[in-house]
Amino acid sequence: MKSEPALPDRELLTGLVERVTYQSAENGFCVLRVKARGHRELVSLVGHAAMISAGEWITASGNWVSDRTHGQQFKARFLKTSAPTSISTSNWDPLAANWNVSVLFGWIIALMTLTRWLV
Repeated sequence: MKSEPALPDRELLTGLVERVTYQSAENGFCVLRVKARGHRELVSLVGHAAMISAGEWITASGNWVSDRTHGQQFKARFLKTSAPTSISTSNWDPLAANWNVSVLFGWIIALMTLTRWLV
């Protein structure tokens, strides 16, 4: 009797979308850079989503793959998005969700300088 092939184990990946590198309007294919739980560096994720933007929280299930051109990626078979539950540097500005640390420090220094000038 033939047994059915075992499904490969799928992993769960959760985190904050830092950048949408690519998204196809035709089929929803997207390439994301994600600040994932349990990972120090940003993770590349490929999958399909109707709409997705930086600052959203994702939950994905899938497998790690090694692409010849792009290296280690998480290939999501299932991708769910939701609004983040806390403020982070990625979603402070409603007009541009891609804040980086140097811009944030620039604003802090400008505010400190202004505060000294006013006092």
